[in-house]
Amino acid sequence: MEPKKRFKMYAIKDMKGLNTILPIINQYSSDSELVAFAKNTPYQELVNVVLPDREGVSPDGSFKNDVYFVQTYHPSSIGRKALSASILQYIESKRNDYDMDILSIKTSVINSYLSSVFMLRVYNLQVTADGKKEWPNFSDIFAYIGDEGRFDGWDEESYSRLIIPENAYNHYTYDEVQTHKMVVSYQQQEYNAESDIPFLNRMTSYEPEDMPEINDKIDYVYDLKTLDMKLDTRLPYEKFIEIFNTCMKYITEVEKDSYYNVLREGEDKLKTFNTSIEAYIERTYIETGLLPKEDYHLLKEKLHNALFEMYLLQDLINDEDISDIKITAYDSIRVRIRGKAYLSNITFIDEEDFLRFINGIAIKNNINLKVPTQTFTDDSDPNYILRFALTAPYITSSGMPIMHIRKVPRHKKLGDDLIREGMFDEKIKNYLLDCGKRSRGVVFAGPPGSGKTTIMNWFLEEAYESSAEILVIQENDELFTSRKGVIFEHIVDNPQKGEKPCSLEELGKLALVSGANVFIIGEAKGAEICSAITLSNSGCRTAITIHSPSSTETLDKMADLAMRGYATSYEQAKRMMKSFQTIVFLQDFKVQEISEIVGYDEEKKDMIYKPIYRR
Repeated sequence: MEPKKRFKMYAIKDMKGLNTILPIINQYSSDSELVAFAKNTPYQELVNVVLPDREGVSPDGSFKNDVYFVQTYHPSSIGRKALSASILQYIESKRNDYDMDILSIKTSVINSYLSSVFMLRVYNLQVTADGKKEWPNFSDIFAYIGDEGRFDGWDEESYSRLIIPENAYNHYTYDEVQTHKMVVSYQQQEYNAESDIPFLNRMTSYEPEDMPEINDKIDYVYDLKTLDMKLDTRLPYEKFIEIFNTCMKYITEVEKDSYYNVLREGEDKLKTFNTSIEAYIERTYIETGLLPKEDYHLLKEKLHNALFEMYLLQDLINDEDISDIKITAYDSIRVRIRGKAYLSNITFIDEEDFLRFINGIAIKNNINLKVPTQTFTDDSDPNYILRFALTAPYITSSGMPIMHIRKVPRHKKLGDDLIREGMFDEKIKNYLLDCGKRSRGVVFAGPPGSGKTTIMNWFLEEAYESSAEILVIQENDELFTSRKGVIFEHIVDNPQKGEKPCSLEELGKLALVSGANVFIIGEAKGAEICSAITLSNSGCRTAITIHSPSSTETLDKMADLAMRGYATSYEQAKRMMKSFQTIVFLQDFKVQEISEIVGYDEEKKDMIYKPIYRR
């Protein structure tokens, strides 16, 4: 797997900053340490005791001269020892430019690449016009060691937000690795051996085939708390948050009715509400000196965000890498990034705070919390359409609500964007665009969070000619376009007075008489797939997304859905799938496989596939 950036650089200003990058350092074995006094020495001791700042420490505990941490990636062909030697030579050559202390140099193999990390304390840096120290330039390291290759650049804001707990790493000795290989080899022989006695009955023990480097039972933590801690407050962060939490409790208890009235009636009640809250803050914190006046506007801004926007979820929503947010308890907020879920290190204050947030969302979106499960969209965010799936507390074992939020970017990613992000390459893009013109039916399949909606939004935008008459039906408004003349329809579960509910199947039946020559279903879930089959057999081009755990199970899943419609047998349902010609399977935001259906095998009672692409 190619590293996202071959060069990363961090300025460590205090012990808190050092602790932030420790999970990265912990990936490198202490045996690879090149600096003698740094071997087996804790980094906290290294920067404070072994080689402390020559100018001491500032009154607030920060370093007077920053420690710079640099991480680089290189082809494995360079060799680990040669890389270590070259990096040391490179750092020594930089003494002509900078006065610095060398604290640590390590190398390791990371994802089949050689990687190095080194830490330097740099003195006497130039100060810019705005009073900030210039950063030292170490980005020419690749040219120095003859490994210029691809270089993505760097910036001081880049840092890894994935915190891997130190106890997550499994450390094995050489003897343990060799013993494991022998045991697994023996197991494989026994597994393949012919015997009347079942495999496990012949074994006294069983050894898992892999020796994982990282314990997959331990949660990785996605760091969002650090963003919040960047608030430039006069008060210490902990004190500021303590005041914020107390204000939230006051609002949701004493001013609860006023707050809910604002959510229901909007701007008309907001001015009176704000006046009341500002008076509370003035008499409780400003007049008593508990809150500096300089922090007043930051507190009001954070309270407004908590009460009328998305509270502590806003940073998660703003993060471009996050596609999904799932809350199963007040202290369990998980995020999905490229198909993998991580625990976030931000939490609600307590269960009451979490329920306050859920009630606010329900009131704002006119949602009845007495409905067991429901989905709805919120389009108030400027960058994302938010699709909510809400489970009411009275049907959960914990007695607390469960909320899942899917983020759909308003500024959709087009073909070249998806190429840059690695979803597909140029030839796959052009092949799929051609499918939009000539294929009767295209299916984008994959597990949840695999990128199906993202690729369909691109396909909708670029695959069809401007004269196409396009109809899109979907459960929630996730598919959208800047094109003119496209018709979008969504289901109605909770109709307003005088309206009738409308399911996806009913929207599919209405599509049969719509006159569209392109029909799209955003996430087929039932008998509406039969409408796509009928239309594609009459010459209408179709495209659907569907949940599927693998490429081989996609058509079986589609046949199951067709059985809910007019298919009278499973064989008939399977035959009907011939109307879909192209199956695109995605996983982890990448196109993994593409197959074309070229016929039906009467003997095997299954489709005949032509493989087009396999990653």
